[in-house]
Amino acid sequence: MKQEILDLYDDNFNKINKTIIRRIDGIPEGTNIMQSYILIKNEDKYLLEQATERNNYKWAIPGGHVLSGETPEEALKRELDEELGLNNLNYKKLDTIKFPYNSYIFNVFYSEEIINIDSLVIQLNEVTQVKWYSKEEILELIDNEKVPRGYAYILKNYMK
Repeated sequence: MKQEILDLYDDNFNKINKTIIRRIDGIPEGTNIMQSYILIKNEDKYLLEQATERNNYKWAIPGGHVLSGETPEEALKRELDEELGLNNLNYKKLDTIKFPYNSYIFNVFYSEEIINIDSLVIQLNEVTQVKWYSKEEILELIDNEKVPRGYAYILKNYMK
């Protein structure tokens, strides 16, 4: 797998002049890495992707790490293209938040653009399948620990 270089940020979301290599370097005390995720809602259901064995087949929302030199929007577009083959999705940014449980900053985006999941091109080394879930079904997945806590935090706070 290609090494991913990540910029580091302070607690006020300002980029500092330091980087780390993902999955090799730890996140230094007092710094954060940034990620961009999107809630895609169609007809009262949200698109979730199931991770591969590396991530215990848990359910997630599309998105991922902001690489060094990328904007949050560029990272989101890259991740949507890589993971799902989604291009030119219309969306809006909802928020940038500090995850309270570790050194992550989340950019949260939202879209209600109609998506046909049968036309998605899934990146099989990261995603096993995609499905639509209602808010109630997602909360049940969270209760059953089938959604990692970072995604669960975003879903609980931003599902409408």
